[in-house]
Amino acid sequence: MSATHFILSAISIGFASTLIEWFIIGFLFHKYQGLTPQTWRPESNKSYMYSTLLSFLFGALFTLFYFKIGINYVLEHSAWSCIKLGLICFACFSFVSGINGAIYVNYDRRFVVGSLMASCLSYIAAALIANVFYHM
Repeated sequence: MSATHFILSAISIGFASTLIEWFIIGFLFHKYQGLTPQTWRPESNKSYMYSTLLSFLFGALFTLFYFKIGINYVLEHSAWSCIKLGLICFACFSFVSGINGAIYVNYDRRFVVGSLMASCLSYIAAALIANVFYHM
């Protein structure tokens, strides 16, 4: 993987993650945030900017993870293999902490489901995108 492919992979994963989270959390499940208003800080352009920057950081970190570790477990040009890697990463890195956080923080259950769905789809999209750029 060249430096250009690494950067393009990280940016593409960042955009995909931002769009997935906006659609699922910001659109489909946003109304459930309103059921626990005392839990949330006011939304602002600053919070949107930080969230987007974190999506690009996720893109860079996932691309690095894929380059160093993930490539050893994914079949070349196999979407199913990438989906399995994304599901494994989601289970290891987000599922348990997402559920654990929902136990102690007053989130609506439906919002937690939406958040976990967005996270799962972000990992799957990241694996698919990293695979495309790795094999270019």
